[in-house]
Amino acid sequence: MGFCSLALVGYILLISSNIPAAQYTGTFLAACGVYPMIPIMVMWNGNNIGGSTKRGVGIAMQIGFGNCGGVIASFVYRAKDVPRYFFGHGIIMGFLAMSLTLIVVQFFALSAINRKRNAENRNPKEYTTEEKYGEMDKGDNASYFRYTI
Repeated sequence: MGFCSLALVGYILLISSNIPAAQYTGTFLAACGVYPMIPIMVMWNGNNIGGSTKRGVGIAMQIGFGNCGGVIASFVYRAKDVPRYFFGHGIIMGFLAMSLTLIVVQFFALSAINRKRNAENRNPKEYTTEEKYGEMDKGDNASYFRYTI
């Protein structure tokens, strides 16, 4: 949430000011916000999918769809918008706002599921290795599985 918000602030500076110092600051804030989000989101996705096959497919789908960002950028950062790129920056800000919203929703949804699982099942640390192996095929539906938030 923090890095996404930082990137949003950077893009707001880029789109709202024509002062070079503010635009440089916006560029650095946007980069400092966007680039750390990628490995964090891949890690969060991978940690919250149980089962190795399901996890592998989930991470591959995330990276595959994430790489579509380059295709989108080639169409929204148009030559006719030079030098301010209002359209491109606006699209990116929309994606960042959507991401921030989805992160918040995901945080609360996973917290609610974890609370429910904690109320219905034992603490995951109390399960023996044999019990965990017995439910391993259930993936993220295993009674000991808790989501990372």
